[in-house]
Amino acid sequence: MAKLITALGLWLCSLPLGAWQATSLDTAATPAAEVTEAVDEKTLHESGFTLLSDLPTKNQISLFDNRFRIDDKVDEITLLLFRRRGSASVVLVKPDGSKIHFNTAEAQQVRWHDASSYDLIQIKNPMPGPWQAIGRLLPESRIMLLSDIKLNVEPLPANLMVGETVKITARLTNGDQPITAKDFNEVLALEVIFVSTNNADYDNFGRGVVQVAHFRDDGKGYDERARDGIFTGEFQLKFVAGEWTPKYIVRTPLYTREVEQAPVVLKPAPIVADITAAAAPADDKPQQQAIPHQVLFRVTDDSVNAASVLLQGRVRYPTGEIEPFALNEPGNTPRELKLHNRGHGSYILEVAAFGEMKDGREFMLNLPEVSFVVNRPVQEAPVLADLPQKVKDEIAAEQAEPVPEFPWGLVIGANLFILFGGGFAIWFVMTDKKLADLQFWRKKEVKAAPVAAAVEKNKSAADKNSSNAQKNNDMDDILDLTLPDD
Repeated sequence: MAKLITALGLWLCSLPLGAWQATSLDTAATPAAEVTEAVDEKTLHESGFTLLSDLPTKNQISLFDNRFRIDDKVDEITLLLFRRRGSASVVLVKPDGSKIHFNTAEAQQVRWHDASSYDLIQIKNPMPGPWQAIGRLLPESRIMLLSDIKLNVEPLPANLMVGETVKITARLTNGDQPITAKDFNEVLALEVIFVSTNNADYDNFGRGVVQVAHFRDDGKGYDERARDGIFTGEFQLKFVAGEWTPKYIVRTPLYTREVEQAPVVLKPAPIVADITAAAAPADDKPQQQAIPHQVLFRVTDDSVNAASVLLQGRVRYPTGEIEPFALNEPGNTPRELKLHNRGHGSYILEVAAFGEMKDGREFMLNLPEVSFVVNRPVQEAPVLADLPQKVKDEIAAEQAEPVPEFPWGLVIGANLFILFGGGFAIWFVMTDKKLADLQFWRKKEVKAAPVAAAVEKNKSAADKNSSNAQKNNDMDDILDLTLPDD
């Protein structure tokens, strides 16, 4: 990559547009070696994120006159062109006069990321000669070249513990120089992940990937200074103990940089809590309130300097009250904490430990949540001999009363009635019966009426037919106009 950078010459012209057009052919005809000599080779070697410091800070010509020259030995370049926020992406003019637009870059095998304030362009086997960038470039903008992007992360300690807070420092450089461009750094983020080694000898076997943290070089949170090319941050190891592989990733629209460090073993928390809970005070024995609960913290890892351990935290009582505490007495003996006896319920402790390993490394970790429950005191039932005579007589009378038998016959009869009644109702509905059909004593009268009506109807029809016949006979007599034969 250093050889590639050495071979690349960038030429920014300060002539007016007409003068450039008059001299562009002469410049294109200039040998590549002479053009390369025009650029300070030391600057190209020392600055991977090349700002062309030998040129004036601001453009002396119109914004569309930004030009640079590419040598014929260049195999690949990555350009970072800053422009006015929200403006259209730039247009690259090749030495032969053809243009590369954002929407035609893919067809010309050019990778192009169009952001709101810059264009990140990667060109393989670029055409040698003078190029021009046309767009609303910022007055302070310069043509920049991204070359050798590297991510360097300081290694983690070997003796890590669950709950420990770890600080990391990662540097993103280009040609061994930090990347400090504001608009470009706003889209850079460092991702920290831990990958299980799937070692069956550890508890994290088959746990996969754990997303730990994201950091930005913006001076916020745990980052010390904004846009200094250094990611500083802290994260807590709040996952299962075991063997893990730490990975750090920085992604940009055109490339990704990853650093994978050697596997580390995450140990369980080196401090455990032994709890001795006192009984909750009874309502009739308030003197038990003086008996406190006892929590004893002891160091279980030999690699920890027990004398250097300090504890602080807070306890949440069943009443909802929160009380802080601190155990900073020197010595190798276990740390004892006495809690007020606030009755039955849950007692929850949040504890942070500070100390030093025997190898001199200092640590800070949050212990797993410590909690215990105190049950409500059980009230014993009074002895029968201590009851009053009146209560005894009532109990004896209740026991002497005969227990009534269960009315099985009534229950069976009611169920049969419900069963037959329901079956009859279903039959009545399904057969489309009417309520009058159940009145069997009125069936004859109901049938007689239709018979009488039928007889009357037949009689009326007969009278009508007779009348019609008589009428027809009369008509026949009147209409007989035939003459006798003689």
